[in-house]
Amino acid sequence: GPTLASTDALSLPGALNMYVTAKGMRTSAPPHTDRQDVLVVQMEGAKRWRVFTPPTDGDVKPNADPFARGKGEDSLPLHTLLEGSEGRLGSELLMDVVTREGDVLYIPAGFPHTTDTVEESNDVDYDTSIHLTFNIDTHVWDLDYLAARSAALQRNKVNDALSPLSENRYVGKVNQLPQNIRSQLVDALPLEFLDIIPSENTDFMNGVAKQLATKCNLVDEATGQSAELSEASYVEALERIHSYGSDILDVHRDMYLAAVEEGRLRKAEDAMTAHLKKDDGEEVTMSNERMQRLSLFRVRPFFEQIESLKKDLYSWCVSGESIAQESAASSQLDPNWQFTAALKVGDEVEADLGGAFFAGKIAQVTGNTYNVVFFDGDRENGLERDQIKLLNPPTAADEDEFDTTGMTPKEIKRMRKKMEKKKRK
Repeated sequence: GPTLASTDALSLPGALNMYVTAKGMRTSAPPHTDRQDVLVVQMEGAKRWRVFTPPTDGDVKPNADPFARGKGEDSLPLHTLLEGSEGRLGSELLMDVVTREGDVLYIPAGFPHTTDTVEESNDVDYDTSIHLTFNIDTHVWDLDYLAARSAALQRNKVNDALSPLSENRYVGKVNQLPQNIRSQLVDALPLEFLDIIPSENTDFMNGVAKQLATKCNLVDEATGQSAELSEASYVEALERIHSYGSDILDVHRDMYLAAVEEGRLRKAEDAMTAHLKKDDGEEVTMSNERMQRLSLFRVRPFFEQIESLKKDLYSWCVSGESIAQESAASSQLDPNWQFTAALKVGDEVEADLGGAFFAGKIAQVTGNTYNVVFFDGDRENGLERDQIKLLNPPTAADEDEFDTTGMTPKEIKRMRKKMEKKKRK
């Protein structure tokens, strides 16, 4: 529930973690960085947080992922962070705070942090620290300027001076850029990026494209290479990233909705089996079918969808077909459009009335059947689609119309975004 609410509120894919730590731990989480922007909500007890500015040693350790420092084989000792801006890492202590029940703390992606639960005062009355982290997964799902730049270059078959040696674009030459350029390049796309419909917000998309072009020009100056891409190429890449990100967001929503439904199902099952006990008085153990549902977030279909979306994005990047070509192909009408195109109330048609076709208008649409009012006032109900000939070819504006009865503004916006993606496919 909370994760779904957060995902809907931000229109960004995200996740929720809960951390439980005993009081008196000198290091509950060693120094590290995360790929997610994190909102920490302290639910119970207290926790000390020390947060530092991002390391500036990219030229020394270019293959260290700035969003995964202190993880895997990378070493990020606390004493090196505490050396300050003149030290080996070039990091400075930003804050040293204790979060208590009800406190909220924001930690941007790539900012080293470490935690403990050692209290200086013995008057504090708690045994356990519990906090939630709401993860905003922009960098996890390529919703940043670096990914958009890479997509634009690949799409236009331009050599990338920052081409990584692995699938991880955050390691390698990008870390050897001047710190101010690198930080701008790995910035997340605007917070509202997935909340808009590109075709209805061209000024917004053009503005983001200009920001992307500016950042790319800085990279060109620093590397001595020139991509020479047009603003239209950047817009094209951003539109595709938008489509991909919206699909990823939908998968997350479906996954969390499934989790909510699973919770309701378990409550119902518990209520129905509460009276059942074994002969020795113990409760009946969980059924095999229910056990199979325990690891909901590891259910294969969700992750298969995500992998498929990532492959589709890569295929688009390397295919080299322009959006103009794709739009032209998708806009071609079915040769038999008069008998196959979608109908709506008010469309001028000719309909079968006793073996002959007469002029009329669509009066009502009910599922796959149609009611038609003819020119003389006669009415024929329940006609099938192949009994009706549409007189005027459908337009893009026609395809954008849909029944909004009973829909909330958020649901209307989501539907328009889905229709926008459908048109681009």
